Amino acid sequence: MIPAMAASVQIRALQKAVELAGGRRALAERLAVRAADIEKWLGGKLELPRDVFLRVVEFIVDELTPQGDDADAGEPPAPRSSSAWSPQERD
Repeated sequence: MIPAMAASVQIRALQKAVELAGGRRALAERLAVRAADIEKWLGGKLELPRDVFLRVVEFIVDELTPQGDDADAGEPPAPRSSSAWSPQERD
């Protein structure tokens, strides 16, 4: 059994993947799993296997990553500043 928070994250990721794939059956084909299992995972009746969860995450990332700009391929995004913006003092 997995903790409730982890299960919630997995179910939310699976729901997003269903949305991006265009439906449960389409996602099942993309992940090479049975559509009936997707129903059980979404309903919390069956634990989502780790390897399938990782494929779900990979699918989501692939779908949400802009295509066509290979100039920055492999480069991590620039870090976000944690400090609040403040105007510089002027003389």
